Amino acid sequence: MYKRVLVGMAVLAVLTTILAACSIRDTALPNGPTVHMGNANFLQNSITISKGQSIVLIDDVAVEHIITNGTWQNGVAHAAKESGAPAYNQTFNGDDSAVLGPFNTSGTFEYYCTLHPGMNLTVKVQ
Repeated sequence: MYKRVLVGMAVLAVLTTILAACSIRDTALPNGPTVHMGNANFLQNSITISKGQSIVLIDDVAVEHIITNGTWQNGVAHAAKESGAPAYNQTFNGDDSAVLGPFNTSGTFEYYCTLHPGMNLTVKVQ
């Protein structure tokens, strides 16, 4: 009798482990505008959004990016945060995403990748 109970518990433990390892995960991104990143560039370097919206930055490739406030100008990085711009300092390790925002102030805001010269993003908020 005890052997059957122990075997039953062992089978149940194995099944539980298998089910946990195969669990379904929701990988949906938040709703809203998106900007995709390639190897060393934003696939679109400018986006216009409405006040109050956020942007989902998506790193489509297995390349690291560090996105922060500022811009590249003539090959020189200029870290700067415009008044009203959400502060941002996000490291992407490749094939991942993160939200930038919300943008609660109208204006034009600049973000750049510290690792890739010329990789600039302009966010226009209306």
